[in-house]
Amino acid sequence: MTRLDRLTERLDLKEFQLRALLEITKAINNNVGRNDLLQLYTDIMSNELGITQLALFEHGEQWKCVRSVGASPAAQTVDAGSLIDRFRDIQFIGAELEGQLHGFDIAIPVHHLEQPLALLLIGDIDDGEQRMSPSVKHLNFIQTLTNLIVVALENKRLAKQALQQERDRRELELAAEMQSMLVPSTLPNDARLKAAAWYLPHRQVGGDYYDLIRIGEHEVVVCVADVSGKGMAAALLMSNFQATLRALLQYTEEPLDALMHDLNDKVVTAARNERFVTCFLGRMDLRTGLMRYVNAGHNGPLLLSDGTISELTSGSIALGMLPKLPFLRLGEVTIKPGSTLLCYTDGLVEQEDAQGTSFDTAPIHKVLKQFHAAGPQAINDTLIATFEAHRAGLPYLDDIALLTCCFS
Repeated sequence: MTRLDRLTERLDLKEFQLRALLEITKAINNNVGRNDLLQLYTDIMSNELGITQLALFEHGEQWKCVRSVGASPAAQTVDAGSLIDRFRDIQFIGAELEGQLHGFDIAIPVHHLEQPLALLLIGDIDDGEQRMSPSVKHLNFIQTLTNLIVVALENKRLAKQALQQERDRRELELAAEMQSMLVPSTLPNDARLKAAAWYLPHRQVGGDYYDLIRIGEHEVVVCVADVSGKGMAAALLMSNFQATLRALLQYTEEPLDALMHDLNDKVVTAARNERFVTCFLGRMDLRTGLMRYVNAGHNGPLLLSDGTISELTSGSIALGMLPKLPFLRLGEVTIKPGSTLLCYTDGLVEQEDAQGTSFDTAPIHKVLKQFHAAGPQAINDTLIATFEAHRAGLPYLDDIALLTCCFS
């Protein structure tokens, strides 16, 4: 081959490489789809470069062969994740790996910021009449081309992931807004009953719930509940529970025990035995102070009356744990004027400090006795401040609901 022939060949090669890179760059800039990009890459590798056996493995959620040419089924299932650390740059595959790599001769890894993105394996080149194998002749170009394609694919994956995360974030925001509409925005503040509440979901949405529901002029239903688990699934079940409870109270006149059996049926159907709901439900006649209640596996609300604190614990197991409640004991208590009822969920008392000590109920007892005369908001504010001092900046462990009612 003359010097002119060699120069001409080099110019032709550079022209081809530039044309191929330009074609790939245009496709990337035009936001060509993932499959089309991979097809373009495959066409250049096999049709233009004459490579007849290759397998490109990509590291997404797991290692996967995303494109292959002339590779056997076994070659497409190579465990690239266990091999990537052995190849830091273009490398000819030694005899020790030949059996494992099913006839591949060359490995080209792709890394970005020290993170492995892909592994290209090449082998069994059909030289034809060429004097030098295309895989050897174009190794640096193949590496450049593969890096360009793989980084473009990774950027597409990250962009898709970011878009999905933004959608998820917006959906959570909407869910949180909707859930906030279900929690009472105003609570009674009249001559007979004053109430205040605090609600803090562990995430943007939560599975805790409190409510004060007026029944006619002289009755009120007090409810606090907690769905097992956290997050969206718990929030959806709690929304269903709230809607069911309000519908049953509005459209039926069931006694409290029948109401609880009905609620258990609805929770079993909605939760499909995957979750349950602890619940305290009390129905009070404001004229007489008589409250009938059921505590279904919930933390016992604290009733301060005449300087003594008692827990309201009579009831049954949590709703949804069994198809039918195995037992149900109605509780009954007379709430005298000047009494305070404090209902809460376990996120309040189970919060730990830096030493692993739970908040528990002792601080609640102390705040109740010291601040009951100051009203429900003062009780809650003091209790929250005490709780936050205990938490001392550590993450919240669970959703928290707190409902305090002062009776006159």
